[in-house]
Amino acid sequence: MDVRQLRYFVEIVEAKSFTRAADRVRIAQPALGLQIRKLEDELGVSLLHRHSRGVVPTEAGAVLMGHANAILKQVEQAREEVTDLSGPPRGEIALGITPTASALLAVPLVNACRESYPDISLNLFEGLSEEIMRRLDANSLDMGFTYNTDIGSGIPTQPLLTEELYLVSAADTDNDAIPVPFATVCMKNLILPSRGFGLRELLEDLARDREVTLDVSFEIDSVATTRDLVEAGFGSTVLPFAAVQQSVEAGRLLASQIIRPRVHRILNFAYSSSHRENNASRAVRALIDHVVLECIDSSGGKLQNA
Repeated sequence: MDVRQLRYFVEIVEAKSFTRAADRVRIAQPALGLQIRKLEDELGVSLLHRHSRGVVPTEAGAVLMGHANAILKQVEQAREEVTDLSGPPRGEIALGITPTASALLAVPLVNACRESYPDISLNLFEGLSEEIMRRLDANSLDMGFTYNTDIGSGIPTQPLLTEELYLVSAADTDNDAIPVPFATVCMKNLILPSRGFGLRELLEDLARDREVTLDVSFEIDSVATTRDLVEAGFGSTVLPFAAVQQSVEAGRLLASQIIRPRVHRILNFAYSSSHRENNASRAVRALIDHVVLECIDSSGGKLQNA
């Protein structure tokens, strides 16, 4: 049994025809049939059942099909990893990024990647931490940012930075952008994510520890919608400064530091459950570290090393 025979076998099963498979692999049909007969002779089983509508795998053929696909995928990965060692980093990286991390990191990261590694295609998926972790677990993302590391199993994570959280209110309210105790935050009409989301659980835990309760008027699982509702005066929310910086600078929102206690959360970096490091992923990871450090240095204390 060799890789060529396995590839021929997979092509026949997928094409459901010896004729179409022979065209795909560019060999004569009799030669293709000979290779499959040799494979069957070696294994001592019939792998394919021929009928009037084409070809289907036998029970033994279906078992071999699963193994053949896995073997051929490993061979392709080996080829990619070996060829990847020559030349500059290249390829596609699917990166999940939360809305708040996107506001902070997306533009400088994309710019840095385009300037330093033009052969890397950086594909960004924006979503909440929980969705990013689910996609990492399903291997539909290569790497991503997350605040919630409790979802999924076997996903390696690393802390990146610590964000300070702020009480965010509409600029036309009676609030001032002065520090407010956490107990005062709990008395505000709050717009927060649903229970189960990392930010909501963090605030609920803090409130429980201090024997107070949150006054949640709306549950909104979207940072952009929450921001719009706060600007319209429907309530206040709690977010990192980066998520509302543009609206604060434009005079539409106020961001007040939360004190007694100061409230922080950690932004983590995560890899897919079957992550295999290559030149492109190493290059992007190094760029992320560089961009994060620059953001921390220019944040005026709002961000810190994790």
